[in-house]
Amino acid sequence: MRRKLALKVVSGPGDASVLSAPPILEASSHTIDFTCGQCGAILMHAELDQVHNLLIHCAECGAYNSTDV
Repeated sequence: MRRKLALKVVSGPGDASVLSAPPILEASSHTIDFTCGQCGAILMHAELDQVHNLLIHCAECGAYNSTDV
């Protein structure tokens, strides 16, 4: 079972790059499941400190999640 880490929910995109998930974004395999800080949906598989300055829009609940936790 993979370790899970909730992302920080932020107010909106501002000037950051935004991706939507699910489907799950894969930065690498066999890593940490990064989840939506609001609803818990798995948004991304990545190593700790691998992805920075990115917002992920949760397609499940609509929350914006920052990868800078």
